[in-house]
Amino acid sequence: MNDIKAIIDIWNWYIKWLLLWEEGWEMTVLAKDIIKTRWMRKWKVLDNEEFAHCINELLESFARKIWNDFVEEVIVWVSHPETVVKRISESKRILSWQVAHEDIQHLSDVVSDSWIKANYEVVKIIPVQWVIDDKTRVKDPLWMEARRIDLIADVFMLPKTFSSNIYEAFDRLDVHVIDIIPNILWAVEVCLDFDVKDLGVLLIDLWANQTSYVVYEEGYPILHGVLPIWWEDVTKDISIWLQVDIKDAERIKREKGAIMMEKVSNENETIDMGFLSDIMLARYEEIFELIQEHLQIANKDGRLPWWVILTWWASKVKNIESLAKDVFKLAVFRWNDKVMQLGELSHNQQFINVIWNYVRSNKYQNSKKKKFNLRLDFWFIRGLWAFFKKMF
Repeated sequence: MNDIKAIIDIWNWYIKWLLLWEEGWEMTVLAKDIIKTRWMRKWKVLDNEEFAHCINELLESFARKIWNDFVEEVIVWVSHPETVVKRISESKRILSWQVAHEDIQHLSDVVSDSWIKANYEVVKIIPVQWVIDDKTRVKDPLWMEARRIDLIADVFMLPKTFSSNIYEAFDRLDVHVIDIIPNILWAVEVCLDFDVKDLGVLLIDLWANQTSYVVYEEGYPILHGVLPIWWEDVTKDISIWLQVDIKDAERIKREKGAIMMEKVSNENETIDMGFLSDIMLARYEEIFELIQEHLQIANKDGRLPWWVILTWWASKVKNIESLAKDVFKLAVFRWNDKVMQLGELSHNQQFINVIWNYVRSNKYQNSKKKKFNLRLDFWFIRGLWAFFKKMF
């Protein structure tokens, strides 16, 4: 049976779509598109009806490419600077002396109902670990003998106005949002393997409109964080201090940007490269030092036994590893962003993050076998309804 999967990346300036057709183990890119975000500014949907109309234009164009078939479900990736991550712990007594699906579901319901920040909505709950009878740590407690289980999980929340508008826009088009994925989660799935997580690593995702990070140790995430500072801030800094247009500042950043470089004079160079370096250095120091402060609170500054991995756009800045080494006192590496072989799409930087989303969604949602793995990832009412409707 053929299966069409739609992945969408919504952020402040653009909407990216990737439409994939899966048949057996083969996967084909049916369509891809990127359009400027209309009726959305500063991560706020200004007009939900017009925003839905903008998305509908894409859906109609895709329908013509897939023989007038239509998209019923979509997986949404979001990068929002106001994302909140909270570590929680809940416990439950096991009356049957063996952990069942009902026990796991009950704990997930308690977490989703109780741990909500005012004016925020829970979009994802990621189990970190389960503790059996206050002593044994496991990743999957199902069918284990126990009198009590404790769930330690990370709760990811988005501003309610933002997430509600996303759901409402797709509801208008009769398209089900089966999952919303914060960007740091798919970055973890693609960039880190089990050995890296077990040894200990700090992954920093320097994205265009936020900076996310996660710390792993002994195979478990011990700290998540999101900073409302991003790569576009560097562009604004360059525009202000060099007194150039914002588009020229973006071009300068991409073509000439570097930090901690030697100050050299070149009569043919119209830009003071030393000054440009100082501008970029100040912003990146701010980002790394804020992360370092969070590591100090968690008593993990300089204590990870392995390395720091930098990923995405801002990690491509020249000499950024030297600054990160100086701040974190750890070995620093850039991640190689070759994810999978999808022809030219694998080398298209604009769609790399959408491919990452596809990789993660395939791991936790097997649409061909129609299995729903509650133990690995908690999905919520909207996603459950769409899943079981398709199943039956």
